[in-house]
Amino acid sequence: MLRKGREESFDLLRQFEPAKEADLAIHVKKIEEIKHWLEAALQESEYEPEGVAKQILLVTGPSGSGKSVCVKTIAKQLKCDVKEWTTPVDVELFYEDSFDFETREDKRSKPSQKQLFNDFLHKSSRYCSLFSTPGKERKVLLVKDFPNSFLRSPEEFHESLEMYQNQSSTPIVFIATDASSKSLDIAMKLFPSAIMENFHIDTIKFNAVSVTLMKKAIKRISSLIGGSAELRKTFQVPPKPVEEDIVTSSQGDLRNCCLNYLFTCLKSIPSSLGNAPSATLQSGRNKTTKSTEKGSSKRDKGALGLSEGLTVMHGLGRILHPKYVKNDAGMRFLHAPEDITDSFISQPAAIISLLHSNYVSRCSDVHCLSSASDCLTVADLIMNEYRSDQLASYGLNLAVRGIMVNNEQTTHGWHQIKKKVSIQLQNSAQLYTDELTKLGIITRPIPQKLFASEYRGLTSIIRN
Repeated sequence: MLRKGREESFDLLRQFEPAKEADLAIHVKKIEEIKHWLEAALQESEYEPEGVAKQILLVTGPSGSGKSVCVKTIAKQLKCDVKEWTTPVDVELFYEDSFDFETREDKRSKPSQKQLFNDFLHKSSRYCSLFSTPGKERKVLLVKDFPNSFLRSPEEFHESLEMYQNQSSTPIVFIATDASSKSLDIAMKLFPSAIMENFHIDTIKFNAVSVTLMKKAIKRISSLIGGSAELRKTFQVPPKPVEEDIVTSSQGDLRNCCLNYLFTCLKSIPSSLGNAPSATLQSGRNKTTKSTEKGSSKRDKGALGLSEGLTVMHGLGRILHPKYVKNDAGMRFLHAPEDITDSFISQPAAIISLLHSNYVSRCSDVHCLSSASDCLTVADLIMNEYRSDQLASYGLNLAVRGIMVNNEQTTHGWHQIKKKVSIQLQNSAQLYTDELTKLGIITRPIPQKLFASEYRGLTSIIRN
């Protein structure tokens, strides 16, 4: 971002990054786990070069949970340099040749990403940088941006990891962000259970940041802005209702929360946060002021790019107790089923399981209950299709829409939300294969696709 009137860029989060352990808006237990591991790893690398018990750490968790910030802050407190790997751009652009092949100069091809990554591990663990902080002789390597070639062929990454373990004793921390799809899960692809055991890799899992900790981070940023005359030239603290909206819309993403808050604090952004419109100021009427403030709260959320924070309980309430509005076409839902589905697309199985546990007590008509049960049955069949991950959104949409449409007469009164139950219509392919192996029907392993398409149907015909 550029400062107003200057050709100078600055990083929003860099100015407000934590300086010590007390500034971290992360759960205390996770901070202690990172701290204990770094202390043990640095001590072993200093006195026991051949030890590998505390050399490699894998930190997992959702996006914006403070994984890399926690590692960097604790390492800084322990007077340790952090050397972070950044994947280089592997595309060669020719701007000066004007597509003239006769005058084009011979250029050597760039080394591969694997070679650059191996050079980083080799040099960073052995040599000190000229830009390192004086007095910090110990160092930790940090990798959170994995080369694309490793994701295509994990064997190359395992070779690099084995080479690093044999040649170096410097601790290294890998950070993998959780993904909704198995094909995009870095921890599952690059760090299977066999690799974790062979290389003695420790694991620390972060959770989504709680509302209390996000408010702590916002409070710290506000105090820094209020205590610095230089920062007050660029930032201003917004009112409390705006802070509540930012925290609610972040959904446990600390980085998103801090960025939205800092964008709100910028004076250069034209917005009506905390300020009444000109018509309200001129009228001076309390009634107009209140109505304008209510209407401006929704506009403020849209101007900030914030979506309404929809928690699991709010989502269940909109599904089990749908509301209707009248328009020219008739009665319509106040909250569209598609919008509710998009809010929980990352956890469809959990939402459907909660609907199974709670939809019966919300229906007052047995015919509507039967129709809703049929929709949930079809949704279970779609969700149980293990060969495709894309059907989960369709199953969730069918379950949400089926219950909302078939719940015209909702029961009144208070009903406690029951916990989710695990529902499995049929055994998995592996369990079914083991069962047939015990019966002597099959004697060798069968590929999953072949088993699902042909073999299971044929064995059912033979048994019947």
